[in-house]
Amino acid sequence: MKIAIVGPGAIGSLFGGMLSRGGHEVWLIDRDPERARLLSRRGIWISGALGEFSAHVRATTSPQEVGEAGLVLMAVKSYDTEEAARGAAPVVGAETAVLSLQNGLGHLEVLARVFGEGRVIGGVTSQGATVIAPGQVRHGGQGATVVGELNGQLTQRLRDIAAEFAGSGIHVELTADLDSVMWGKLAVNAGVNAVATLAQVRNGGILESRSLRELMRAAVGEAVEVAGAKGIEMPEEDMPAYAEGICQRTADNVNSMLQDVHRQRRTEVDAINGAVVRAGEAAGVATPTNGVLAKLIRGIEQTYEARIAR
Repeated sequence: MKIAIVGPGAIGSLFGGMLSRGGHEVWLIDRDPERARLLSRRGIWISGALGEFSAHVRATTSPQEVGEAGLVLMAVKSYDTEEAARGAAPVVGAETAVLSLQNGLGHLEVLARVFGEGRVIGGVTSQGATVIAPGQVRHGGQGATVVGELNGQLTQRLRDIAAEFAGSGIHVELTADLDSVMWGKLAVNAGVNAVATLAQVRNGGILESRSLRELMRAAVGEAVEVAGAKGIEMPEEDMPAYAEGICQRTADNVNSMLQDVHRQRRTEVDAINGAVVRAGEAAGVATPTNGVLAKLIRGIEQTYEARIAR
């Protein structure tokens, strides 16, 4: 299958390398010409949870060069969704499926508006990945990847994607309740990503501090309460405990929000903790922990140039 991955960051590169090793024709659509040339020349090197291996990929800044793909995997930051989707339009044909594994909320609505609801598939992944350098990824831990149709149907194309991914070593589960899955991932990210970023620790570091663990559990709990007010059932009965399990399974992972802060880039806090706060306001549910976490992360973003050198 020809697979176009929009965004060669940690998750895009990890999935690109694994899918290429599984025999698929993988294209990475990048906006950085120099990085695209490097990826095409050197491929992707992955180390960590699955050992070490390299995989050939093709990378380009011109979607027209790719041609029509069977699957487009969206792996850009949530705030870049619309621009990236419109740019990738040349690779989307009548039978192309567009799968998003992005963080937070709001991106599926954007993709449905750009490509049409029938083409879009939602998903989440708990695979841990950290970019070491362009084309070099540390796989921080195995985690579930769950995908579902926007209308809740368990379609043949979902089964086909699961089979193709399985052949590349990526276990995929199907869901008929995408809202539950999305809010479950949102709840985990609201706690783990923001807390680990503020504490400057890998995921497992949260469990080494009672204070950090309690703060994480509070943020997750607020997201669960908001989801309940919206009539959305969580995928796990005890989501704070589930988040702790994620921290254990991806203990060595540097989460994407922390990676952004280390590179002094904009984070996805508005699509994660900010989304919890906005949904809580609409549902009449207080979210003080997520509100403070969001303000602190935004404060870091706004003061990168004022940071005290170590």
